[in-house]
Amino acid sequence: MKKILVPVDFSPAAENAANYATDLAYNIGARIELFNVFQVPVVSPVAASMVWPYQEYSQMEDDAKKALEKLLHKVEKKYEAAYQDYSLKPEVYARSVRGEVDDEVYKYFTECKMNLVVMGLNSASKFSKILIGSNARKMIEREIPLLLIPTGYQFRKPKKIAFATDFSHSDIPVLCALAEFAKPFNADILIMHTGNSTSDPAVYKETMEGFLNRVADRVNYRNIYHRHVNSKRVKDGLDWIVENGQIDMLAMVHRKHGFFYRLFNGSYTLNMSDHIQIPLLVLPPEHRIPM
Repeated sequence: MKKILVPVDFSPAAENAANYATDLAYNIGARIELFNVFQVPVVSPVAASMVWPYQEYSQMEDDAKKALEKLLHKVEKKYEAAYQDYSLKPEVYARSVRGEVDDEVYKYFTECKMNLVVMGLNSASKFSKILIGSNARKMIEREIPLLLIPTGYQFRKPKKIAFATDFSHSDIPVLCALAEFAKPFNADILIMHTGNSTSDPAVYKETMEGFLNRVADRVNYRNIYHRHVNSKRVKDGLDWIVENGQIDMLAMVHRKHGFFYRLFNGSYTLNMSDHIQIPLLVLPPEHRIPM
């Protein structure tokens, strides 16, 4: 059975992500694990000599565990009431550990052979700013499959998933994995490339056709289409496809020094559009793990 890991900090964004993940699990036949990482409070350098009171620390940890159990019960009850066939309700588990969020999530994901991390974003209207200083940014750098859910976004079966590519050969196995994710929903996969195709149209056509031929040979899925978005800037092209492409999810590969890396680490980040309000699926290069 596939396994989805949901890091939770008991914020509305995390609870919404847990709800989304459970709906997703119901549709693809997966189990859910709510995962809370209890972080030791940071002591400022000025107060470095101070010792955090053990009793207060212990109480905070106990409160976190109780909150996790409460969230687990809430999720279970909600879906027990929602689905008439109780046997189809996703299995939901809860774990709590100490440490840093990205370290512990990555460790648990790899050791327990999870398939996907579903994580909430604090605010879809401030997407780029949230990623700059959040655990989501750190998780992206860990290069594990990560589905980011904007606050308030309610689950709906994806009908069209846009996959942004630069025609890299290593995107082919990623598309194979994405196709397995799309199959239960019979969703279309829209392969999109954003750039200026008029600068050297012959070279662009050869590159595009070579990539699409490899997709046809390697990816066992019929509902795959291609669309070019003519734009000098990657960000503008992504904005356009999100606004006008009628897509339910945007999937991208986090390849260091690729266009996605530049988007989230360079000047594009600060200017990221405020209107991205759909789930963002971030995949590592040459990803092959079924989602």
